[in-house]
Amino acid sequence: MKFFKPKRSEFFDQFKDVSKDLSAISALFAAFAKDFNNFESYAEKAKAIEHSADEKTHQIVEHLNKTFITPFDREDIYLLTHELDDIVDLIENAIHNIYLYKVTRKISALDEFAPLITQGAAYTEKLIGCLEQQKCSPELSTAKIAMHELEDKGDAVFASAIGRLFREEQDPITVIKEKDILECLENILDKYQKVSDIIEGILVKSS
Repeated sequence: MKFFKPKRSEFFDQFKDVSKDLSAISALFAAFAKDFNNFESYAEKAKAIEHSADEKTHQIVEHLNKTFITPFDREDIYLLTHELDDIVDLIENAIHNIYLYKVTRKISALDEFAPLITQGAAYTEKLIGCLEQQKCSPELSTAKIAMHELEDKGDAVFASAIGRLFREEQDPITVIKEKDILECLENILDKYQKVSDIIEGILVKSS
């Protein structure tokens, strides 16, 4: 069956397109975390990028439904597509919820999460490049290890921020709002790691 699978496929370009939106919204989040102002404007920009990623996700699914022979398992294409889209959604949610909840006091963990999220987007681009090669490589191992390290750092930032929140914040409504935002940010790093695991699994099966 492997013999009949195409060496080059439109799916790789489509994954790269979604990855570009992921990089764009990650950069937007970093700018938002630094600025922490103009909340409505950032929320609108994030929504526009999220909408673009949704359209590209739908295009991949439509293409998948019309394609008889795929470069790797159909289930893996579907899973990877939706995991990438989920990361974009989560970043958009983080920005939108800060605006929606009217969080005007900056959560200090934003400055710690922002570089992790942008690095995760960069490593995702590298992993998708490895996917196009359709084989395991040193670049894959390096990117995957780095992604797991980002997830570990995200866990540490989350644990520290949650501990500080419950120790220092007296207002229960503020606790609920900030806890929700922090959980969203931690989930982004978890999703990055899941994407790296999916891509590694695809390449192991293909080699």
